[in-house]
Amino acid sequence: MDRVEELLLDNDLEGTAYFTGDDYDTAILGHTDDGRLVYSYEKMVEWLVENDNMTSSDAVEWLDYNTIRAIPYMGEKAPVVVYALY
Repeated sequence: MDRVEELLLDNDLEGTAYFTGDDYDTAILGHTDDGRLVYSYEKMVEWLVENDNMTSSDAVEWLDYNTIRAIPYMGEKAPVVVYALY
């Protein structure tokens, strides 16, 4: 069982979809009232830059194409990704 799965179980959020692997664990901000995990887009980009040696623009392109596009297919408990306004 990975860290996020344990976190979900500890908070009675079984069945909540999340991005697997350790890639975006540090980007989790919390959860919604209906039990969906909330991720920071900027922190997801930051993780890719720091851990996959990508440039910011490459990380944005990779994230948008490979991760964000998958969210509609993750079901009703799919994660929410928030974008900073600043």
